Amino acid sequence: MSRSVRVIIGILVGLILIMGIGGGLVWWKLAGLKAELLADLQKALGAQVQVASLDLDIFKGELHAAGITLTNERSSAPWQKGDISQATVSFHLSDVFAPTMPVRINVSSWNVILRSPLRTAETPPGAATSDTAASSSTASKGRIQVMEISAQTGTVEVDFSDDRKIVVHGVAFDAANNGSNIWTTQLQATSLTAGSLEAGQSAVDIRGEQGKVTFSNLRMQCGDGAVTGDGDVSLDEPHDARMDLKVVNVPVTMLVAVQWQMKLSGLADGEFHYQGNDKGGGAKGQIAVNHGKFNVFPWLGKVTLMVGLPDISDVEVDKATSDFNWKDGALQLTNLDVRKNDVTRIAGEVDIDASGQIDGKLKLGLPSTVTSKWPQVQEKVFPVALEDYNWAEVHLTGTPDHLQEDLTPRLLAAGLGTGSDLLNSAAQKATDLFHSILGK
Repeated sequence: MSRSVRVIIGILVGLILIMGIGGGLVWWKLAGLKAELLADLQKALGAQVQVASLDLDIFKGELHAAGITLTNERSSAPWQKGDISQATVSFHLSDVFAPTMPVRINVSSWNVILRSPLRTAETPPGAATSDTAASSSTASKGRIQVMEISAQTGTVEVDFSDDRKIVVHGVAFDAANNGSNIWTTQLQATSLTAGSLEAGQSAVDIRGEQGKVTFSNLRMQCGDGAVTGDGDVSLDEPHDARMDLKVVNVPVTMLVAVQWQMKLSGLADGEFHYQGNDKGGGAKGQIAVNHGKFNVFPWLGKVTLMVGLPDISDVEVDKATSDFNWKDGALQLTNLDVRKNDVTRIAGEVDIDASGQIDGKLKLGLPSTVTSKWPQVQEKVFPVALEDYNWAEVHLTGTPDHLQEDLTPRLLAAGLGTGSDLLNSAAQKATDLFHSILGK
């Protein structure tokens, strides 16, 4: 065998040995990649991560995981647990030996349960501080850097401390890290349910950076209307939050509590401005109801019938607007303005406390041409003349199902005092109503 042949064979053998050693090192690093990924994921999330199966495809640079269960171990984190049916982690082989290893993650068939802000606020201050410090100290130790996350077919549930919840179905998103730990996310959902609010196709843009999450271009389809808006939430205590929403043609029944849904109808337009933090929050704004029907004033039907005007119960009004202020479960309506032209007007303010108790100070207006037919009623009950209406003070108390007012007794007293036809008219209307109920 010639010397040159021996040299060539030696070179080939050396290359094979080098490739074998290199391949062995790569395989060793990739074999440890599974454990490294899980360890870094647990550090980043502050959670226990369990995986039913892990499969590594070296040639594609993909790690396939199935049956992933996430259990939160950080009391200050805004989530409780999550499940992922399938996830794929993609990487470049050239990054296996690099100081940092960028990866891309794709997730399908997943769900996550979030804590409400109220439950997050229940965390003891010391625990939240230690959790934050721990997450900051461990986040920098991970070698693996997630650069992109895409997800399809997800469900998100937000549980509140009073047994209420928000459920979002068909959640999909694409999120990207710009390299400076600033994440931009485009999220879509097929439906959202929050109490009586039911939204269809929804979308929002989210930007996450150090200490802050901002959302913009929010749009939720509600019937033929929509809710749009933007806002931001601080990730540092006390988690200050701001949200500005605009409502257009949204069914009013989607915006009110269950006990009011059978009493109100129409399409709402308005603005909603919220500010709050862990200690509480409040919202204010304006609302207008188009094609509104209000069956919340049964006494008003009695009043209009008594003076010979039509009952406006379940009749579409011509205008309904109000300013509102909500804080810690209590709602205040001010600058209330409800009108049925040539029949009645209602103005004033109403307070509804967190338990549903109502305290309303209203002004009821009837056409002056009507009240003038009963001079003493006009003088004693409707003494203020303004804009072709005479106005009476009305005090409302009670609950949505048992409203009480102080106007009817005063009307009857005024009618009795004058000996006019007012009481007889009321009695006749009551008799007619009784007969109609009996089918006579």
